[in-house]
Amino acid sequence: MRNYEMMVVITPQTAEEELTGALDQVSGYITGIGGEVNEILKENPWGRRRLAYPIRHNGQDLRDGFYALYHFKANAPRVIEIERNLKLNDRVLRHMVVKQGDEDE
Repeated sequence: MRNYEMMVVITPQTAEEELTGALDQVSGYITGIGGEVNEILKENPWGRRRLAYPIRHNGQDLRDGFYALYHFKANAPRVIEIERNLKLNDRVLRHMVVKQGDEDE
């Protein structure tokens, strides 16, 4: 399994009570393919932040979003399934998955 880092931006309309559920749902995408979530950073400097530019989502121009940074391990071919699920999730504005460099490779 390889180490990955993933940034997820959740819509600002997500209520504070629902935010934990949304983040758990994203974690479920990782564990559902046999991956392991090492940590989720959603506090300072992440959390609710102003976007660099407005993003059109479901007919609205959004200016803010909730940022969360995931560190996880997964098999490389299965990461495509995580990205597919994130694209289908209406609460996710943007996401980016990056393989973390290992010194051994």
